[in-house]
Amino acid sequence: MLNEELYKELEQEFTRCRIGQEVEDVLLEMAEALGDMGITGREISVKEQAGHSRLAACGVCEEGEDGEAPSVYIKTLSVNGKEFQIQDYIL
Repeated sequence: MLNEELYKELEQEFTRCRIGQEVEDVLLEMAEALGDMGITGREISVKEQAGHSRLAACGVCEEGEDGEAPSVYIKTLSVNGKEFQIQDYIL
């Protein structure tokens, strides 16, 4: 779970970069994109655009148990090259 300090820092960066989405929504979208890649057990990354801002998430997908969806651990989120250490399971 994101600590309050990191969450506020991300909110400020989103405001500064004019990203009109909530932090939770962006992290969820990035986690879903990582999970949709279907690659488990190794570090992968995904890039997306939010307005004029470039977002990149790096993480690891782990196979779900008994047919469940894979869990996604996001290590970092970059906003226009500025990297934030997320270190949390999003899905």
